[in-house]
Amino acid sequence: MLVATLLTTAIGGPLSDRAGRRKPFVYAASVICAAGLVGPWLLPTTTGMLIFAVVTGLGFGLFGSVDQALVTQVLPAQEDFAKDLGVVNIAATLPQMLAPAIAGAVVGLAGYAALFPVAIVLMLLGGLAVVPIKSVR
Repeated sequence: MLVATLLTTAIGGPLSDRAGRRKPFVYAASVICAAGLVGPWLLPTTTGMLIFAVVTGLGFGLFGSVDQALVTQVLPAQEDFAKDLGVVNIAATLPQMLAPAIAGAVVGLAGYAALFPVAIVLMLLGGLAVVPIKSVR
């Protein structure tokens, strides 16, 4: 996963800068990560997990390469950047705190295999979360 993440991080950021666009890269990252989740869902083996690691790593690297640039482009005032980035950090940390509880509930209610389609839907919805941002292309 690390190798795949580093690869697309190194490529995605410069491509996004050259294109002058961030949102298409977020959309692509969301779709790639969702595609990676199909691996262990349909192939619950070591091979499925390897597919997950590589494909999701590619998507995560792409997302990571443009996320901070997009965030800094939507901050309201330069003099408040530090405070605003602190709020962004909380917004990024909160889902990470809630995810294990949600995953546990999904597994408890519907079984382990249900975790993957739920994650795919959430991944795609997360990618669409940048649609309302009008100040960034």
